[in-house]
Order: sequence, then structure tokens, then C-alpha cells
Amino acid sequence: EKQTRKKKVECDKSNNLPPRIITRPFGNTTKISKIIIFRGFIGGLGYLNFFYTLSTLPLGDATTLLSLYPIITIFLARCVLGEPIKKNQLIASVLSVIGACLICHPSFLFGNSQDESSKSASHTQSPTIGYVTALLGSVCASCVIVLIRKAGNVGAHTLQLLFSWVVFGIIFSLVAEAMIGSLSPNSKWFIPSRNELPPIIGICITGSCSHFLLNYAAKLAPASIGGLIRSSDIVWSYLWQVLILGVVPQRETWWGVFCVCFSLVLVVIGGNNNDSQKIVSEKQYSSDGNEIPMADVSIPSCCDGNN
Repeated sequence: EKQTRKKKVECDKSNNLPPRIITRPFGNTTKISKIIIFRGFIGGLGYLNFFYTLSTLPLGDATTLLSLYPIITIFLARCVLGEPIKKNQLIASVLSVIGACLICHPSFLFGNSQDESSKSASHTQSPTIGYVTALLGSVCASCVIVLIRKAGNVGAHTLQLLFSWVVFGIIFSLVAEAMIGSLSPNSKWFIPSRNELPPIIGICITGSCSHFLLNYAAKLAPASIGGLIRSSDIVWSYLWQVLILGVVPQRETWWGVFCVCFSLVLVVIGGNNNDSQKIVSEKQYSSDGNEIPMADVSIPSCCDGNN
């Protein structure tokens, strides 16, 4: 009994040891490093597509097309991670996309209703390339969520995922600036003015916090569910427009918010049902038919003598 307790204590200490983040920021093993590097590469590429899409297409078109990733994530998680495709998740993903369309009012569904700034932006750059980058951005977002989940399965640390994204984000930004800046003099780097610094600093702070939470949470939740919950950001962004910028919402917008919120309810209900079924399936019984409490039979996997 003393040896078992000693082994359990040593096991708990080994599980609490932090990974070598400073000496090995891209992962402790070759398998982890490949996933982390690929996550950073896809993440950096996705943000290039994201910003180019927003600068090229009308805002409603860009946001709607960039919100297609929940559906892509469900099928990609099935192929890469082997996650089952569930009916409630498919319904929730479709409702999420419908809600995005009702909130954003894309011109290819509701006609040419963009504002003057969107019109000027769409005339300065090719909209065809913008639609291509929007679809690529949705694919990249789905790949990132799946890769983060896969990295969590093999033991990657959240800070390693963030470091990889930062490195490749800087590399892609420098390459894009060198290419675009040589073609357009107005796209070169410049020092922000004093009035521009507060929103830029706010973007950096909120963006860093959101990416930390995304990389942490996506490691724990199934990729299909993570993609659906991540898509609720469109509701929050529109609510901030209403509360801070004074945008008057239309009737279709409220229906869109309802669709997105209802899709989240479907995800929560499906998750609760799966948890209850898992608990029932994990119950163990003695030879006389009496249920054995889980506390009496649970043994840490690393201390059961098989590893």
C-alpha cells in the first residue's frame, strides 16, 4: 500500500511538471513540433486571407463567407480526428451560417446594400480575389481549430501554440508588406499617430487574450463543438456595434441573433446528453449486482501498473 501511494505521488508530480517552453517553444517531441509548426503556418496564412478579405469585399459579404468554418470543421474533424458527425451539430452549424447571413446582409443575397466605405474598398481591389481569400480563410480557420485539438491530444502547451502563431504571423506580415508595399506606395509601414495608438493597443490586448483563450479551450473541447461556439463571435460583434456605435438593428438581424443563439443551445443540449450517457456507461457493478461508487474504482491511468 505504501509503494502504491508513493507511486501515485510520483505520478502526480510528473504530470504537474511544466513542459520545456523556453528551450523547446515548438514542442518537446517531433510529433508535437510538426503539429505546432503547421498550426502556426495555417494560422498566419489564415489571417492574411482574413485581412485581405475585409479590405476587399463589402463587410457583409466578407463576414458571411468567413463564417462558413463551423460546417467545414465538422467534416474536417471527422476526417482528421475521427469525431462523429452528429445531427444536432449539423443543424447548429446550418443555423449559425443562416444567422450570419441575416446579421451581415451580404450583397449576393440581399442586393447591393453596402455603405460608401465598403463601395470604395471594393472598387480599389479585385473583388474576385476577395471571395477566394474569404473561402480560404474559412478553410484555414477550420484547420486551426482541428490542429489545436490534435495538439491538445498529444500534450502540447497553450503557450507553444501561441508562440508558433506569433512567429508565423510576423513572417507572413513582413512578406505581405514587402510584396504589397512594392506595388502600392499607400500600403507601406508608417508610425501611428497619437490618436491611432489607443485603438491599436486595445486590439493587441484583446486579440492576445482571445487567442490565449481560443488555444486553451480548443485543446479541451471537440473540434466540431469548438468551431460552433467560436462562430458566436458574430453576435457579440454586432451587439457591440449596437451598444457602442449606436447602430440600429433591423428585424432580420434579430432573427439572425436568434438562429446563432439557438445553435449554441443545441450544442449545449447535445453535450449534456453525451455526458450523461458517458456516466451511465462508466458505472461498474459488483458480482451481487450492487453499484460500486466511482471513487472506489477509479485509478489514475499512469499508476495502474500497465504503463
